[in-house]
Order: sequence, then structure tokens, then C-alpha cells
Amino acid sequence: MSLLNIYKGSAALLFLTMLFTIEANAHGYSWFATTEQVAQLAELKKHAEAGHPNAQFSLGYMNDTGRDNGIMPKDTRKAAEWYEKAALQGHAKAQSALGQAYIKGFGVPQNYVIGVDWLQKAADQGDADAQLELGWLYAGSKGIPDDPAKALVWWQHAADRDFAHAQFTLGLIYNKGEIVPRDISNTVALWTRASMQGYHPAQSSLGSMYHSGEGVPKDVVKAVGLWEKAAAFGFVDAQYNLALAYHLGSGVEKNELMAYAWANLAAEYGGSEIAKKLRNSIVLPKDKQELANHMFTNWQLGQTYR
Repeated sequence: MSLLNIYKGSAALLFLTMLFTIEANAHGYSWFATTEQVAQLAELKKHAEAGHPNAQFSLGYMNDTGRDNGIMPKDTRKAAEWYEKAALQGHAKAQSALGQAYIKGFGVPQNYVIGVDWLQKAADQGDADAQLELGWLYAGSKGIPDDPAKALVWWQHAADRDFAHAQFTLGLIYNKGEIVPRDISNTVALWTRASMQGYHPAQSSLGSMYHSGEGVPKDVVKAVGLWEKAAAFGFVDAQYNLALAYHLGSGVEKNELMAYAWANLAAEYGGSEIAKKLRNSIVLPKDKQELANHMFTNWQLGQTYR
């Protein structure tokens, strides 16, 4: 179940404070909750049991994403129970989460009819996750009759709410000409909006469009800039494209060290075979090879090689 953007209120802030401290022991890693974290959880449970939907949803989320042996172990059944309590009070995010639980069979028996009903309730309240999911269900005839037109409407609703994943998805549909006639201008517009929100798949794909000049004026420098943004956060396709740009000197000055460094990240962290082939084709002098190894060892998410 995709719940990355499912809650942004005070309950989510509380969840973020309850990060666990890792301590090594002879058998691996154990998770230890501080006294403060235990007190926070007790307070959250108190509010949830008193009927507060935000607290109920937060507990559901924590059970949905919990770690084994942590302060809140993963338990999808309990997650669904808390989601339902909040959903019955009209909590849109809980309705969306519960609907997706029924669709996936997480914590409850799989039931498309019930799942669609909860998703519809959430979507009617403007929940973008539910709107996006409904679009896929209408497109795939799961739980509801096949209706591409309705699928498009729900995807558009989610995109209009600036849900970056929906914008990218809808742009991909226009790009491929699936369900709707192919419309590159719509793809560019949607991926641009998603890119401005830092959505890495959109940045990478839009970069490729600028590199090829498809639907936009060809601009290899702009392409490299977009790939850099996505590559810095581990998006493998962008890392490979950036490596190739440095290798060929396309949109950026030719630099074999940078080509090797980006290809190495895509190969080792992303498992990209094509990046591995590119990396292995580059022969660096000993001092540059040592520097490349140092760069790889010390690379951190969000870092851009230049």
C-alpha cells in the first residue's frame, strides 16, 4: 500500500518524533524506545481510544509501517482496525488507506467492492491517493466496470490537486497514447509541474525529452540539469543518463571521472547492467580511480558530483 503522502497533519508530526534508536548487539540490531517515546505513544493511544480520528489514523499508519521488535511492530490487521474507526467518522485519509487495504488484502480479506466503496468516499472528499487508485481500478476493471473515461477523470482530479505521482502517471498516459490520444504537450506540462515539486521520475523523463527535443525545443544543457536533480536522490535512470552525458560530452564538458562516478552509483546501488557496462568501459589513471572510489564510498543521498 502506498502511504508516502497519506498524512500531513499533527498526527504525522507525532509519528516523525517517534524514530527509533538503533543499537548493535551480538546478534545484529535491536530497536529501543526512549521513555519519552513510550509516553508519546501512550498519549496517542489515549486520544485514539477516546474517539479522535486523527489519532486513530496515526495509530493505523504506525501499525501499517511499523518495524519488527520496535515500539510499534508492523501489524496490518490492527492498522485496518484503526483505519476503519477513523474512516467511519469521515476521515478521508483513513478511508483511502482502508480502501487500499481491502484492494490489496492487507489486514483484511481482499474485497474489491468494499475497497472501491471506501476509496470513492475518500475521493469524493478530494483525497488524491484515492483518486489515483480509483483511476487504476477503472482502467483495469477491478471491482468496478471498465471505464477509461472515468479513469481519466479521476487521474485528472488527482493531478489537479498537485499530487506529483498523479501528474507523472497522467503524463505517461498521454505520452504513450493509452486511453487517450497521444498528446506530448500535455505530457510536458504535467511532468514540468511534477518536476517542480521534486518528483524524480518526472525530472528524469523530462530531461530525456529535452535531450531528444521531443515535444520541447532540444536543450541538452537543461536535460543535464534535470538529470542531476533526479540523480542526486538515487534515481538510477537519471544517474545513467548523466554518466553517458559526461562520457559523450553532451550538454556538459566531457569528463570521464564524472562519467565513471555516476555510472558506478547506478551500477552498484541501482543494479543497472547498462550502467555497469559503461563504467567498465572507462579506464581511469590510478589517481583518478582512487578518487572515484573515494567519491563512491563517501556519496550521500542528495549529493551531486560536479
